[in-house]
Amino acid sequence: MARKHKKIEHHPGELNLTAMIDVAFQLLNFFIITIHPVDVLTHLDVFRPSPDKTAVPLTQAPPFIRIEIFPDSMLLNAQPVNRQRLVDFLAAQASLDTKKTILIQCSQKSTHGQLIDVLDQCTRLKLSNISVISST
Repeated sequence: MARKHKKIEHHPGELNLTAMIDVAFQLLNFFIITIHPVDVLTHLDVFRPSPDKTAVPLTQAPPFIRIEIFPDSMLLNAQPVNRQRLVDFLAAQASLDTKKTILIQCSQKSTHGQLIDVLDQCTRLKLSNISVISST
């Protein structure tokens, strides 16, 4: 007698990842709760310089030159100036210190040429510590 074999369909097995993720989170919780962090900063050996007894503490911000450029005028340290007076002032400051900080603030309506003119004057006088910002 010949037996007929029933054809069995095989479905690919499904892997349930939910249980694996739960185990991973449980392990993560365990390690986070049981860890004893090492305070690295208490064991850090840093050689700091001794304080300078002759140094004078800086009580105010270093002085700087503020130039504001508008479409129809310029301000030098909040005082209105014309181009020639600005050039004379920058020349006098350059003769004292070429590392003096110069902050040039341009309004959005000022022309590009006005900024370039002030930058050219600073370059001609060898003033090198220049910052340019725009204002609304």
